Amino acid sequence: MDSGSEQGRKNWTRPASASRRAFLGWGAGALAGWLTGCRPAPTFPPPTATPVPPPTDAPPTEIATTPALPPTYTPVPVTPVPSPSPTAGQPVDLDRAALTARLRWPTADVSRVVVVRHGGVWTAAGPDPEVVRQMLDAGISALTDISDPLSVWRALFDPGERALLKVNCIAYNGPTQPVVAYAVTERLQDAGLPAEDVLIFDRTDGELMSAGYVLNEDGPGVRCHGARGEGAEAALTQATVRFYHELDECDGIINLPTPKQHSGAGVSVSLKNHYGSINRPGSLHGNWCDPAIAELNAQPTVRDKTRLIVAAALHVSPCDWNQPERENALLLSFDPVALDTVARDILVRHRQAMGLDAAYLIEGSRHLSTAQDMALGATDPGLIDLRELTLT
Repeated sequence: MDSGSEQGRKNWTRPASASRRAFLGWGAGALAGWLTGCRPAPTFPPPTATPVPPPTDAPPTEIATTPALPPTYTPVPVTPVPSPSPTAGQPVDLDRAALTARLRWPTADVSRVVVVRHGGVWTAAGPDPEVVRQMLDAGISALTDISDPLSVWRALFDPGERALLKVNCIAYNGPTQPVVAYAVTERLQDAGLPAEDVLIFDRTDGELMSAGYVLNEDGPGVRCHGARGEGAEAALTQATVRFYHELDECDGIINLPTPKQHSGAGVSVSLKNHYGSINRPGSLHGNWCDPAIAELNAQPTVRDKTRLIVAAALHVSPCDWNQPERENALLLSFDPVALDTVARDILVRHRQAMGLDAAYLIEGSRHLSTAQDMALGATDPGLIDLRELTLT
């Protein structure tokens, strides 16, 4: 969108050429190639450039076995850290580029990932919003070594910029938990962004509503809606796709995935979350989504705009997306590859505890190595500084 079209920027409006009928057509066409659930652990043929059909839904048919993992698999070592004490003291003047460069490989020696847990986050009514805010504040302080969380949020977005929060709602019972997304919107507003300059986004209105989000296209408050048209083109190895124009219009992205297994990619976390940012995700499922996932995240629309990743792991989906397992964590990083590697370890542990095969999570997620080769982030455990803290 033209930078001078201020009203369109503020309202995140639908292009005049995109009718409702066309929008519904786009959603229906994309849906067939996206949905996947729990199915038998796949076998692994040698890598091939020949696309394979995208994964389809199947009922859970897995049988408990003795879990076996590839001999080359090494979980990321954890460094327990004391709970920080976030403060609301004097703001710290931070440079965004310098902040992220010192905490993300390859500009830094290692990429930092923080896992913050709280045993009291779940209540009878669901996740406690106040506890989630505490977790978010503690996590961003531990990630940056800055005691004042709002100083970090102010560094991530300048006044007048528009933030897009890319959630994942494809699994209605296991989406990015709205309580996490809303906590992020609150901190962005506390840092000075008008609510109307914050958009919670996924590909369709229906999926957002089914996941518990409240739609708001042009009313006061935080915006929330699905795709309203197509924008920048990305010519990838397997197919040419287009980003939805909301990603073109925003100034910065906060990636808010939820960790899930995926029978066609091993795992689906922050990198694969951007399959919901394009118009033809089903065309990118060949060869275990490799190199498609890495290539997609190397596009300037994603690579240059992503400011932060916060994985909502209050529950995770190591098996059936619509029957997630309870967790009590948030994962934070500036490196999507490192964060996805840590999230994969969490999914592996869950499947092992269930007596289910977990090898395909590692063998299938070959896109992580491709992403490291493209310098998008680190998947080698020796290049990841994993810090874990537990709040009470």
